[in-house]
Amino acid sequence: MKNIVFLLFCAFSLFLAIYFYRQYSETQRKLELASRQVLDRDTMIYQLQKKTEQLPAPDTTLKKEPVVIASTSTLGKLSTSEITRLKAKGLTNPEADLKADLTENQQNILQQKGSLGGTMAIRDIQILGERYALAYFEDGHKGGYMVLRFEIQPTGLIAWVVLDNYQI
Repeated sequence: MKNIVFLLFCAFSLFLAIYFYRQYSETQRKLELASRQVLDRDTMIYQLQKKTEQLPAPDTTLKKEPVVIASTSTLGKLSTSEITRLKAKGLTNPEADLKADLTENQQNILQQKGSLGGTMAIRDIQILGERYALAYFEDGHKGGYMVLRFEIQPTGLIAWVVLDNYQI
């Protein structure tokens, strides 16, 4: 009986030794392959650096000033006519009133739930015109953007509709 237990123990030990030796050999092979790939990339980078050093220096005598085009984008800024129309609908300070209303009603508007204990909240708002707004929301872990359409009711309430949202 002792001989059988001893033989089983020896067989099991031999099996483990062979198994771990194969694992070790496979790991060594993968390490050699990775080292060879790194060496190949280093050689390629060195050759490219040599080629760029051999290129002629750029001619700086004909250097032109870069052309700067003034942006005509008014994205995120209300025009005076839009401000006037929004004031006629009952807003005293349209941009501030819209941002404040969206911030107050964000829990009804946000469809995403916070993750890992975070609370989803709107962090940045841009009013895109007299009917649309862009808002960035996050909970500290996940975030995204949403495009909203708003309408000012005759009663002075602002109705918000989420047109699209995108999580980052």
